[in-house]
Amino acid sequence: MMKRTTMILFLLQLLLLGNIPQNKGVRMVFNTTFRPDKIEKFSRVLINFNDTIPNDSLTIYYSGINEPLAFSRDIHTAVCMDSLCRLVDITLFWEITGRYLGFQLPPATELTKKKHVPFTEMDYNRLNEILGDSTSQLGFYTPAEIHPVKPVNIKTDGISGATIPDLEPWIVPEAAYTSYTLWHLTYGSTPDSIVAYTKKHFVSKSLINKLLESKDAFSQMKGLQWIDQTNGSCSQFIGPALNILHNGQFNASGLALKYLVNCNFGEETLQNEVIQLLDNEDFRIKNSAIEYLRHSEKLYQSVAKEMIKKTQSDNYYLVNVILSLIEKKYQPDFEDQIRLSTLLNSQSGSVANRVYIFLLNLPSKSPGLAKQLNRFKNSN
Repeated sequence: MMKRTTMILFLLQLLLLGNIPQNKGVRMVFNTTFRPDKIEKFSRVLINFNDTIPNDSLTIYYSGINEPLAFSRDIHTAVCMDSLCRLVDITLFWEITGRYLGFQLPPATELTKKKHVPFTEMDYNRLNEILGDSTSQLGFYTPAEIHPVKPVNIKTDGISGATIPDLEPWIVPEAAYTSYTLWHLTYGSTPDSIVAYTKKHFVSKSLINKLLESKDAFSQMKGLQWIDQTNGSCSQFIGPALNILHNGQFNASGLALKYLVNCNFGEETLQNEVIQLLDNEDFRIKNSAIEYLRHSEKLYQSVAKEMIKKTQSDNYYLVNVILSLIEKKYQPDFEDQIRLSTLLNSQSGSVANRVYIFLLNLPSKSPGLAKQLNRFKNSN
């Protein structure tokens, strides 16, 4: 009996300890391997953020070769609802492109929820996910909507308050207003100031190459947008831009295509690169390739022949798109016609009929093609 009682007391103690912050050091939550405590060189600059946060300085962190790695800003603000306020003390971090990177709390400091309950590890990880979502629905709400007005005789917590049910997917449970406030600080004037400072002081050919060659689409897009800041020639960045064109990320791929067009990159070579996008699984990327080819003044023979090879499919959408692109810009030779005529036997009636109409309207037909078309007509 005594042994059982001792075990119960021990388990109760463990449960109680679970609600007590065990880490009295600096709490850090980051999306990458970056850690500010491992950085030896940093500097501070004053910025006019034009917001309500009293601290108007940014901290810049540098690598061992003196390249900028990240920015941070210390946030000391009172989160107030009704007559109650709570101080939020946190340092937010951004990459040099202005993208959220992570956060850090001072030693022995914890964020709290309703009834002053400290955040759990799960809450901190959830907060990190929330702050990493630049498209969060939190951007479409006002503070009043986050915390509806309550009767004066009902007191609410200084941070959370009443939560709108629709916001549950975008907040830390029972910490709606804290989530809202920190998200808006993360995507307020600070990242814009970071981008402006980076463009003015740090953009170089080596930095652009580093961004373009990263595996991250956001960084690649910033690199493409900032190329003109370097006054370098287009040829320096053609290789990375072509890689980005094929990386499968719609927005980055679109920017790369625009850059290559503006660079007066060889049109035939670029067309051959673009037709490879017709195989991409992302319909938006396919469509950007189609629009580029549709608006091209001419379709080169090498390109048209490769496109015709891609018609060897029962996919009506693909066949129709390709035939629509080439029918006014290219006259298929006899080899192309023979290849296309095999689709008259397609298992897809829509594909067979589309190819039949295309071949029927050709001004010059290969020997035997007229007979094939007649057989098709008679059998259908």
